[in-house]
Amino acid sequence: MTITYLGHAGFLVETQQAIIIMDAWLSPYGAFDSAWFQFPCNHHLLESVQQKLQETDKEKYIYVSHEHKDHFDIHTLQNLDLKDVTFVIPKFRRPVLYDLIQPIPSKNILLCESDTRIDIPGGYLKIYAEDSELNRDSGILVCADEQRFLNINDCKIHDRLTRICMDEGEINVFAAQFSGATWHPVCYDYDEVTYQRISRKKMFSKFEATARAIEAIQPTAFIPSAGPPCFLDPLLFHINFEPVNIFPRNAHLLDYLDKRLKNNLYCPDMMPADCLDIQTNTLTYKTKNRVNEDNFKSYLKEYAERYTTFFEDRKKHFSTKNINQIQARLIDELNKKLSRFTLSTQIDRPLYVQFSDQPTYVTQVDFQSKKATTVSAIDKGDFYRMAAPSYELERILDGHLTWEDFSLTFRMQLNRQPDVYQTIMQGFLILEAEDLEPFCSHILALENNNERIVVEAGGCRYSVDKLCPHQGADLSQGWIEEGRYLVCPRHRWRFDLQQDGVCVDNAGTVNCIALEED
Repeated sequence: MTITYLGHAGFLVETQQAIIIMDAWLSPYGAFDSAWFQFPCNHHLLESVQQKLQETDKEKYIYVSHEHKDHFDIHTLQNLDLKDVTFVIPKFRRPVLYDLIQPIPSKNILLCESDTRIDIPGGYLKIYAEDSELNRDSGILVCADEQRFLNINDCKIHDRLTRICMDEGEINVFAAQFSGATWHPVCYDYDEVTYQRISRKKMFSKFEATARAIEAIQPTAFIPSAGPPCFLDPLLFHINFEPVNIFPRNAHLLDYLDKRLKNNLYCPDMMPADCLDIQTNTLTYKTKNRVNEDNFKSYLKEYAERYTTFFEDRKKHFSTKNINQIQARLIDELNKKLSRFTLSTQIDRPLYVQFSDQPTYVTQVDFQSKKATTVSAIDKGDFYRMAAPSYELERILDGHLTWEDFSLTFRMQLNRQPDVYQTIMQGFLILEAEDLEPFCSHILALENNNERIVVEAGGCRYSVDKLCPHQGADLSQGWIEEGRYLVCPRHRWRFDLQQDGVCVDNAGTVNCIALEED
């Protein structure tokens, strides 16, 4: 089995009898309204992928993990001849991914429940789906030629890795995300010290989760993947050069793993087109001009210069002439969301949506009365505020962006007082209106789940909820820090067992009871 890295979360896996292409993002237009671009650049690989599909008589498969545009790239798929290709995709509650792929001419589409095994010539594939309403994602296992490659990209199934290994046996190569992919703290209005503190904490939390995943799987080789992207838009270009943020490059992770794991794990720093032979554990460097810590700044500046005209032309299409109409449409959309947001009364502070290019236009969302209206200013007191260009919000209203895609453009600024994450507020902001009722039902189901586990910390035993209140991760697969904190294996939320299970990082609690010694 050989693994050719296509950049970001993309791989081309070739076995003796099959080819599996995973999450190929090769578009020259980036993703998330051209906010994210591939780092390093991989656009030139589209032609070589097409050539590979044409030259071989092997069975051909394309796996798409989820609908995020840095994984599901319609430009790539529309520019490949896929008539002999079978799509392998996870089945989620909402059939968005299937509906987007179905019109593409192909041999077949296999819609897979989680843990579905798909037989291929000489082996099989296995899909691991995670659908928590707030997130939809999946990972894939390729088993062929007596070798196994597990790729979970940015799918948070860390609480299932031990079971996967027990079911499937030795994993030769493991690939996983290590970089951030959220608007916090990137878009939040923090001073520099606070911003770096939060970023550093998140970065090392991801690094530690990656290290623990590697310890659970014990692969021969680990491939860092699914990030970081780079930002070529002049509005976002500064993010690339921040001294500390949630987008560390491969070298930072590999240095951490070398110190943390202290073993013989092979961690190839692959660039697009590089090829790893699993049987011999050797890497063939196909890219001559390597990007490293010494030259990445000059590389990115040259990369961005190639897009100067692209972003100048993009700006010409934006206008604020219809600002009143945009606000009226926005209010209609927010009221539509509120009508389906059954947990609205749990949010006791208003949300303000402000046009950053026309700051006198402010919309208030009152969750208690379930109503969105225009207001003249932001009231003092507790609040959540999002300021974004009117044209970006209009692109949501016109159907060019989903709310989640918009959140990943990073073309907004956010404030919250108090500065505490709330899962249901996040759901309201990034989910489509039709997703809010199932999301609220999912949150209520987590709150009403009675499953419990016993954990030991600091010499004491505690009975606690089995499922994390955030997205339902199995806390029995978590770990204890500092003799008192139970850490969720998916998103590293820490619950203080000595303070009745209160989360010290975000708004949330697990029911926690100290057990008396026998």
